Amino acid sequence: MTAQYTIEYNNSIIEVQATGIPDRQSVSQMWKAIIEACKAHHCFSIIGLSNFDQPLKLADAIDHQAIFLEAGVTIDHRIAWVQLNPKAYAMTELAETVLLNRGLVNGRLFDNELDARRWLDRRG
Repeated sequence: MTAQYTIEYNNSIIEVQATGIPDRQSVSQMWKAIIEACKAHHCFSIIGLSNFDQPLKLADAIDHQAIFLEAGVTIDHRIAWVQLNPKAYAMTELAETVLLNRGLVNGRLFDNELDARRWLDRRG
């Protein structure tokens, strides 16, 4: 089963729930859908709660640079991403590092929703 996701708009935040097994195609589709939701609601704040069954593959983690560029993610989007599966955290962290090192993301990775929401609420 590839990655499955839901996207909702709540209180000026795009909220994403992601599960399943992430692969490049499903992750790319998810980010395109997230950015479409941002455009539809004129919203730049995103919180993602992922509990992937398996970690990202190394190539897919590194390829997040291309995934974000293709999806239209910009530095204006503020992203708090939570990886709830400890076994998947390291590869998600690698994707975060790739994006941060290339200046492509205004975001952080978290291991719990409360810290992610606190960071996102700071808006700065």
